Amino acid sequence: MKALIPLALVSLLAVQPAQAAVISALTGDTSLSQSQIDEWFSRYAQSITSGTLNQLSQASVELASAGLKATSDTVRVTYLGTGAARDSNLFLASSGSGSFDTASFWSDIYASGGTNNLGSYNPVDDSNLLFSTREGCSYAEAKDGNSCSATQVGLSREITGLTSGDNLVFGLQALPLTYNADGISLVNTNYFFSGDSSNNSDAQGWADGAVHTRVIQLDANTVLVGFEDTWSGNQSDYDYNDMIFIFQGVTSAVPEPAPLALAATGLLLLPWWRRRQRR
Repeated sequence: MKALIPLALVSLLAVQPAQAAVISALTGDTSLSQSQIDEWFSRYAQSITSGTLNQLSQASVELASAGLKATSDTVRVTYLGTGAARDSNLFLASSGSGSFDTASFWSDIYASGGTNNLGSYNPVDDSNLLFSTREGCSYAEAKDGNSCSATQVGLSREITGLTSGDNLVFGLQALPLTYNADGISLVNTNYFFSGDSSNNSDAQGWADGAVHTRVIQLDANTVLVGFEDTWSGNQSDYDYNDMIFIFQGVTSAVPEPAPLALAATGLLLLPWWRRRQRR
């Protein structure tokens, strides 16, 4: 799924209260070098290290459960890479003063045919799409020579028209992947949402009642977020590095950032981020 043109003023999701927002075109440098960590098919911006991944896997579940809030009318999202085999779409699922209405989200999917395979209805489109995580380097392309780069790593989008204090929920739409030679058979489209486990607990949806992100507060207005894109239980490795993003203009909904997380992260990631901002 491509989204390379400016996106118009829209309601974010038909199932959510109307919220005026504009999601910008992709911006940034598409020639940044990428590294592989742990998995051969992973693609991360050079700023990401094994230490960063370890921090995400050990980050507080309480901080992630608290959700995310906008600290201004503009949020900037930067994609830092993937450790997942299948392609996913990051999208803005909900924004505003209310909570995420999971029942309405799933109702439209199931009303369109009763499946989770996007036969006739896709809740992700140009109005809410942020990134396609493996665009330019699918698992099959990486397997064939292992030299391609994910073209959106390092790029950013801005979400404007928000209100400071808005609750933000971001969704990950994980797309099917079948690769028989490696025994991969992920035939369904799955959805994973940031915030509390209730966002992943709807009775209609294929939901597991788990918290699928980990959050590290870099400063008062910047968070690092990692997604886990498999169901809890035997299928999940609980590493929370399947897709990694930095959100500016965002804070954890916890009243005060966790001081230990701030201190530890500053050693590994914050100096790089400040140098990048100065450039």
